[in-house]
Amino acid sequence: MQLRSNFNSHAPVDGPLMNNTTRDEHARMSRMHKNERVIIIAPVGQDAAAMAALLGAKGFETQICHGLDEYSRQNTDSAGALLLTEEALESARGSLLLDVLKAQPPWSELPLIILTSGGESRRAGLLNLAAAAAGTVTLLERPISTLTLTRSVQVALRSRRRQYQVRDLVTQLANLNQTLEQRVAKRTAEAVEQAHKLRLLSAELSLAEEAERRRIAEMLHEDLQQLLVAARMQLAVLCRTRGAAQRETITHEIADVLERSFQLTRSLTVELAPPVLHECGLAAALEWLAAETRKNYNVEVTVEADSAANPEAADVRIFLFRAVRELLLNSVKHAVGSPVHITMQHLRPDKVRIIVADGGPGFDPTSLDAQRADSQTFGLLNIRERVSSFGGKFHINSAPKRGTRITLSLLRGSAGQVRSADGQGGQR
Repeated sequence: MQLRSNFNSHAPVDGPLMNNTTRDEHARMSRMHKNERVIIIAPVGQDAAAMAALLGAKGFETQICHGLDEYSRQNTDSAGALLLTEEALESARGSLLLDVLKAQPPWSELPLIILTSGGESRRAGLLNLAAAAAGTVTLLERPISTLTLTRSVQVALRSRRRQYQVRDLVTQLANLNQTLEQRVAKRTAEAVEQAHKLRLLSAELSLAEEAERRRIAEMLHEDLQQLLVAARMQLAVLCRTRGAAQRETITHEIADVLERSFQLTRSLTVELAPPVLHECGLAAALEWLAAETRKNYNVEVTVEADSAANPEAADVRIFLFRAVRELLLNSVKHAVGSPVHITMQHLRPDKVRIIVADGGPGFDPTSLDAQRADSQTFGLLNIRERVSSFGGKFHINSAPKRGTRITLSLLRGSAGQVRSADGQGGQR
């Protein structure tokens, strides 16, 4: 089968269509991606070389497979179209080609262009044979014109480009799914770690609460109860005493014991819930706390508190007072002899910021997330978690031998009040 019998390169239909638009199309085709090359399989005569030369002149990239053994899955995945003659498909090794086509990935249906010169029955047989392995099949009956072949290849490549788009979308979706799975796994791991930390904090908090209860119980038992027992014994003695002078002495002793009992209960009450905090606000309570610390621990504590920053919500006010007391005790314990400065500022629009700073030895803030925390880091962890639950910010600026500066920033209203305000704002 010779070239002259297969192609009618001088068909009249070619002439009028070779205008500027056609030449522009040819120029564009010359810039095609290598994945749009046309694989040519034509085992008889010079058909393969002739078709490659014709398509190459039109700007198409081609690759000739001289035997079906050269064709592989890689050719299918990286080709734009497969141009072959009926002799290739009907040869003894044509089944190899069909097996490769059947093994295409789900996104791929490599377009087939088959040149045939047989009758209707032969064309039907070729179509059935190819359709079993490929999705897009074009039959061209020889002899064919240059324009017919060129247009058929252009249509096949357009179809292939759409398949490449589907492939790229599938790849992107797979990558997105993988990224999503990785993020879910990371979030799950973080949630597990956070739950573990919360369990540790809960256990430590229970131990701290139990220790505080024991301290209060010991104070009541060792101090207050002993004073009350002494008062009761003195009262019994008073009842048996007849002399006026002796009765007056015992009465003074009972009054002294009761006064000490009153001072003890008052001190315990103030320690648990200082009235100044509820009556005068957080700024005044911080001044009181500084004075008590100076008196009890002989440490220089200064306070610079803006009364305009006083939290409006009781839960925020109580938490910040207890947090500052915890931070102040940490400074007294770990920054021995170092002055401590407490600042409370009003941030716009409606936030309060508290800073507790000392010039002590400092520490590495990363130790806060260690598996086993000491008494200092546990207190800081507890404060950090509570600040987070209020929707605030907690920051530590510290390093060994550089002192410690801890900042707490919260809304002045409680979390519930903030959510309520947000909801009203949304309704408006």
